[in-house]
Amino acid sequence: MNYNDVAALGSSLTPPDSMGAVGQNEFVQFINGAFAIYSKTGTRQLAISDDQFWTNAGINSSVISPGLSDPRITYDPTVNRWIATEVNVTSTGNQILVGRSDTSDPSGGWKAVNYTGVAGQFADYDTLGVDATNVYIGSNNFTISSGSFSGVSMTVIPKSDLLGSTPTLSNFKQFNQANGAMGYSPQGVTNYSTNPGHGVIFAIDISSWNMVDRTTVNGSGTSATLGTTVNITTSFDPANGPINPTQPGGTSIDGLDDRFSGTVVQVGNFIYSTDTVISGSKNAVRWLVVNESTNAIVGEGVIADSNYNFLQPSIAVNPDGTFVIAFNRVGSTAGSGNIGIYAAVGTTTGSVISVGSPFVLQEGTISNFTGPSFDTGIAKRWGDYSSTTLDPTNPNLFWTVQEIPISSTAWGTQIIAISVPEPRSMLMAAIAAIALGAWNYRRSSNRG
Repeated sequence: MNYNDVAALGSSLTPPDSMGAVGQNEFVQFINGAFAIYSKTGTRQLAISDDQFWTNAGINSSVISPGLSDPRITYDPTVNRWIATEVNVTSTGNQILVGRSDTSDPSGGWKAVNYTGVAGQFADYDTLGVDATNVYIGSNNFTISSGSFSGVSMTVIPKSDLLGSTPTLSNFKQFNQANGAMGYSPQGVTNYSTNPGHGVIFAIDISSWNMVDRTTVNGSGTSATLGTTVNITTSFDPANGPINPTQPGGTSIDGLDDRFSGTVVQVGNFIYSTDTVISGSKNAVRWLVVNESTNAIVGEGVIADSNYNFLQPSIAVNPDGTFVIAFNRVGSTAGSGNIGIYAAVGTTTGSVISVGSPFVLQEGTISNFTGPSFDTGIAKRWGDYSSTTLDPTNPNLFWTVQEIPISSTAWGTQIIAISVPEPRSMLMAAIAAIALGAWNYRRSSNRG
């Protein structure tokens, strides 16, 4: 889906808030203004406005009519259901919409409910996490009259309440913090373990740029409680950042900040996250792996290049600890600096985390994206989300949806599947390559 597709559905919006997820048979893209379903071979099966999506799911028109923003969607393979959220843009006491599919088929029925983000405030940048017990929806909150940041919220909804024949919010619990102690843009950690025992909230610290915050969620619904927030000091981004990177044509795009723009994932005892930080004078993608039991950093590093900026990353992890991080790259060099889509593959071996070099998924073709005419900012809106997910039918297949321009004034998005061999297959391939190289060497030497 791109800007022109969304405009044809009735909305002229920027940025797209690139969001999507893969299920049993389909890939669903949910962006500002549009809900679309694709077969895994790339055939678009459905494209409707986000207004129509929520109307079909039973949300009242009075909730939808102020306008919608910040869509999120995930597929939960433990219950074979899709879960989606979005906010409306009423300036005060805006509504957060949350829906779930009736079955594993995203084109079938959906049912949805809505609740007030924070009374008297505007709940922005909703986040979505899921585990065996709860659905977690976080937000940053603002006082619109002054434009000032007023705190953060985390809503804990029993997953069973959403999955009932008639979803309900009667047992949900909302935690509002004016001081933002749980961190900025708090994310409920997605964990598909059958019995995690508790939930986790992960976020960038509200004031320290080289710190992440971890908070335990005990219990579910109205009985849920928060544990003490633990501050974890990291190695990167001690200064304010990121920057707004400049394209070859001279126009900069909005680098947002170092919040988690994609899902934070737990596999086994490790929590995996990725965000944008500063490395030297450029934006870099930071990857971070934390031991959930001890809060110790297991691995941390940056994907960086002195000639290019990397930004808007997201991560997905398979049961073996292999992970894919996908993101944008942009630089000032003509051609190679055009906004493109890149990825890197990481592996987990015991407590050793390693990440390979970035590789191109889609080259950029536009040298100077200036955005739609109504985007009059010096730095053009970009992002705000990124999404990379694991195929529930194939642990070696990862899917990502990323933003990329289709013209100087129109954004586009790209859905890309990435096949990563099993670590053993990669090892055997490497051994075979070495053996072949040695055989070729011997053959060449014997000619003499």
